[in-house]
Amino acid sequence: MRRFGPFALGVIELVALVLVANWVGFGWALLLLLGTSILGVALLRVEGLRAWQELRAAAADGRFPQDEPESVEATSARMADTGARILSGVLLTFPGFVTDIIGLVLLIPPIRRSVGRRLAASAFRTFPGRRGPGMGGLGRPGGPGGPGGSGVQHGVVIEGEVVDSDLPNDQR
Repeated sequence: MRRFGPFALGVIELVALVLVANWVGFGWALLLLLGTSILGVALLRVEGLRAWQELRAAAADGRFPQDEPESVEATSARMADTGARILSGVLLTFPGFVTDIIGLVLLIPPIRRSVGRRLAASAFRTFPGRRGPGMGGLGRPGGPGGPGGSGVQHGVVIEGEVVDSDLPNDQR
């Protein structure tokens, strides 16, 4: 299904364009597509600017989520909401009525929060890292990087030899 997903979406979008063009006229259908694309670009610009300003303000104040355990949940929720808004903007930017409808539905607050939580959970599964004070890379104490953890994550092993010499470079 993943292989044919973009093709299927393209076919569905084309069918939707033909149906809407038959209903309201081809010119109006193109004008609607252009309008939603402009709305998507504006939404991306506003959300990107807001996220950048929040990041700069937090860095200027020295506030970081891992330093304030009580704010980790609030920060995660805000980031998830911003991620869902950005996804909505991206979907609105794509030409097509199906993606536009999905993008507009994502702007409804309860749906946006639900999708945002799922996006955040997916991101944490995809990019495991520190999720809070004393938490390892797997989200539990003692995981990689946590207390008692080795700090080593498994991956590609490169064999080599370490040469340590206290001699100056010219006497080696």
